[in-house]
Amino acid sequence: MRLRCWTGQKAMGRVPCSSQHVGRLACGIVGSAGVSAVLRRVRLPMREALTTRCAGIGGTIMSETQRPASLSARDVLYEAARVACLAPSIANSQPWRWRIRGDTLELHADRARQLTDADPQGRSMIISCGAVLHHATVVLAVLGAAATAERINDPADPDLLARLTLTGTHQVTAEDMRLHHALRTRCTDQRPFLGIGPLPDEVIDLLRHAAEPFEVSTHALDPPQADLLALAARSTATAEQHEMPIWTTRPDATIRDDVPKTAAASVGDYAPGATPGLAPGPGDDRYTTYLAFTTTHDTRADWLRTGEALSAVLLTATTIGLASSVMSDVVEAPDARATLREVVAPAEYPQLTVRFGVNESAPAAPLTPRRPYDEVIEVVPMR
Repeated sequence: MRLRCWTGQKAMGRVPCSSQHVGRLACGIVGSAGVSAVLRRVRLPMREALTTRCAGIGGTIMSETQRPASLSARDVLYEAARVACLAPSIANSQPWRWRIRGDTLELHADRARQLTDADPQGRSMIISCGAVLHHATVVLAVLGAAATAERINDPADPDLLARLTLTGTHQVTAEDMRLHHALRTRCTDQRPFLGIGPLPDEVIDLLRHAAEPFEVSTHALDPPQADLLALAARSTATAEQHEMPIWTTRPDATIRDDVPKTAAASVGDYAPGATPGLAPGPGDDRYTTYLAFTTTHDTRADWLRTGEALSAVLLTATTIGLASSVMSDVVEAPDARATLREVVAPAEYPQLTVRFGVNESAPAAPLTPRRPYDEVIEVVPMR
């Protein structure tokens, strides 16, 4: 099966669509009237980009002046796996592997990348894999590929988490381009955020709505709840305090995927009396919004869906110019997780918390490195 990928270039045959080619798919970022109204209230820097009108508005296809490039199923799946690796993960551990078999793309957990002390159950590892799974669906959509997603729980192969199978073509929409552009530009920013006021309810509702398709609930913490959460995380010595230095200071020069010291921080950094791991910049977190992600159960399937919801919410936040960072340590410590559960949803299970805010005037946050693709993606020859 061959798919037709809408790019601004001539057909590239069987050569995988490059980053430059795929990047041009985001040339027309379109915002709806509702989002534009929200942005006027927030005064976010992405307002002009989101209201730029290109060939398609509100979900129509791209400009007819762009020509389709024919790609093989293997090329499409490889590109999806490659670009999806921009997904966030605990301590930038990137605990995933991709395997391409014909017209299917399999997602596997990489147990060698699990932070066994901080994450003994593998919750954060699976959540990270859920994020990269959703990223892959975003890339497939912008490549014009329709696919089904099968989430797998096979005791005989516990590391096999999901399978994406190509089913045909997909009509690329402005929303697809908008999310793909966010995927390419999103970065974690763990500095205190600078804001001129609380995020409007419409913005918070927009973020929460992005998680709903994955059966994941989100709860906005009020200031006293956020203070309590920070103190609970700060007062509990987590195993991550032992493992984080390992991931941020590995001496082997051949390892290029660790976390830069300037990118390492945690919710405890923002508790009273704490010293942030990043240069604080002009922000003070006064108007930072905290969203807690919860599920009705606490199974591996719930963790995977939480990761997918996390990806969807982070990309949505990026499209409207919000900075964000994931705080996993609030669930890694049992006491802190119990506190979070009591505060936000006694009948549900907290999976993580995310900070959202504005850091418009701060310097760009450092990018975290990625694993070599040949280490992450395997193409199984077809006989």
